[in-house]
Amino acid sequence: MTGENFQKTHVGMSEQSLLDTYGTPLNVYHKDNGEVIYEYIERFPMNASSRYVESRRYYFHIKNKKVTHKQMVISNQPGYDFVTDLPGA
Repeated sequence: MTGENFQKTHVGMSEQSLLDTYGTPLNVYHKDNGEVIYEYIERFPMNASSRYVESRRYYFHIKNKKVTHKQMVISNQPGYDFVTDLPGA
């Protein structure tokens, strides 16, 4: 899933179309009210290392086999793992 793909999806889209187009989500959450939430993630690497500078989580709320709501959450990660990794530490 990418930001561009997220923009292409729309409320009212069928659950099957979402799955056929973007594949299996990273996580699937089942709510007590029968709603299902699909979570996809996009990560942006800081450089050639395994660290990520930003993650975008894309959530699609499904009810009655249709997308009823969509949401994007952006997380910025620090460019270091520990305080000792900071310059001058």
